[in-house]
Amino acid sequence: MYSQLCQDDMPTVRRSAASNLGKFAATVENAHLKAEIMQIFNNLTQDDQDSVLLLAVEGCAARGKLLEPQDCVAHILPVIVNFSQDKSWRVRYMVANQLYELCEAVGPQPTRMDLVPAYVRLLRDNEAEVRIAAAGKITKFSQILSPELATQHILPCVKELSSDSSQHVRSALASVIMGMAPILGKLWLL
Repeated sequence: MYSQLCQDDMPTVRRSAASNLGKFAATVENAHLKAEIMQIFNNLTQDDQDSVLLLAVEGCAARGKLLEPQDCVAHILPVIVNFSQDKSWRVRYMVANQLYELCEAVGPQPTRMDLVPAYVRLLRDNEAEVRIAAAGKITKFSQILSPELATQHILPCVKELSSDSSQHVRSALASVIMGMAPILGKLWLL
């Protein structure tokens, strides 16, 4: 029945079903989670309505934590990486808001290989709203990385964002920048 709701002709029904997929997934046994729930999720990520996609993406990290890391890498990671480049800035915004949460679910290797490049793209996005969301999570994302990775990939973006043309991007960065000092230590001063 839930699958039918997720494929309903009315976008409002699909949005409501997509927004509650995480809650529904948390109540399902693991055997059904990988089979049925992930199929429902895949169908929602193919929806032609941005508002449905937003809600499907919103719960990715929560669903990823329900899966084994290898299943998260196989089913959730490709969707997030793809959506980090979506044509809709609202979808990219949603990815930027929760990308750091997915790092814990996929583990260090996929984070380094796939999520760090996706996050850097979001920090350099052409839409200010996406950069604002990504900049606001810079400390949380950097805490997951090694100091070397943060210095190599995130610090150059921090320097760019500190002189961003949007005052809101600079403000989002300013609100979290002090949290990076313990992560980067003395490397920050260079």
